[in-house]
Amino acid sequence: MSRTTKLRLIRRTAAASLVAAAALSLTACQEGGSDKASSASAATDSTPGKPASGSDDSAQAKGAGAGESSDQGAPAAADGAAKSSGGNSGGTERCHTDGLEAGWGADGGGRPDMESGDQQITAVWLKNIGSSTCTLKGFPGVSIASTEGGSWDLTRSNKAAQTITLKPGAHTSFTFALLPSTDAGDNKFTPGMVTITPPNETGHFQLKWPFGGSILDQSAATHPGTFVNPVGSA
Repeated sequence: MSRTTKLRLIRRTAAASLVAAAALSLTACQEGGSDKASSASAATDSTPGKPASGSDDSAQAKGAGAGESSDQGAPAAADGAAKSSGGNSGGTERCHTDGLEAGWGADGGGRPDMESGDQQITAVWLKNIGSSTCTLKGFPGVSIASTEGGSWDLTRSNKAAQTITLKPGAHTSFTFALLPSTDAGDNKFTPGMVTITPPNETGHFQLKWPFGGSILDQSAATHPGTFVNPVGSA
C-alpha cells in the first residue's frame, strides 16, 4: 500500500470518529431535555386546580370559606344583641313596664298582719301582658308615700337576683319585709301609696296600700327591718 493511500484511510477513520462522537452528544442532550420537559409537565399538572387534601392551599381555601361564613353571620348576631336588652341571655327581651301588670299578693298569700309585733312579709305580683316572652332580673324599686307626707325608698336585701322568664300571660312576684308599729310611743310611718318600678325600668306602677296599720319608721336606719327582695325570691 502506498503512503498516500495510508494517509487517506487515517483521515477517513478520524472523520468517522468525530461524526460518531457528535451523534452520541446530540442523543444525550435530547434525552436530558426530555427529562426536564416531563418534570415541568408534572409540576404544571399538580399546580392549578385541586390541591392534595391536607395541603396548605386546601387549608387556606377552607379557612377563607369559614371566614366568609362567619362574616355573613355577624350582622345577624349583632341584630340579636341589639334586640336583647339588659344583657339577658338567649336574645329574650327584658320585660318593660308597659308590658306588665302589677297587684298585691302572690301564690300562697302575702298579706301582712299589721297588728303583729313581728316582722311581716307582703308580696307584689308582676304579670306579662305582652305578646312575647320577656325576662326580669334584679330588684324592683319600692317607694312608700306616707299619709302624713314624705316617702321611704326601701333598701335592698342581700339576696342574689336570678333571671325570671315570663311567657305571655305568666306572672312572678317579689316580696318585701316590714316591721308593723303597734306601740303608742313608736315613731310611726303610715303607708298611703306605694310606687313600684320593675327592675332596670323607669316607668312605674302606683298601688294603694290596702292593709291599714303603720310601719315602724326606720327610714334613716342603716339596717332597717323593712326592705325589698329581688324578683322571684320569697
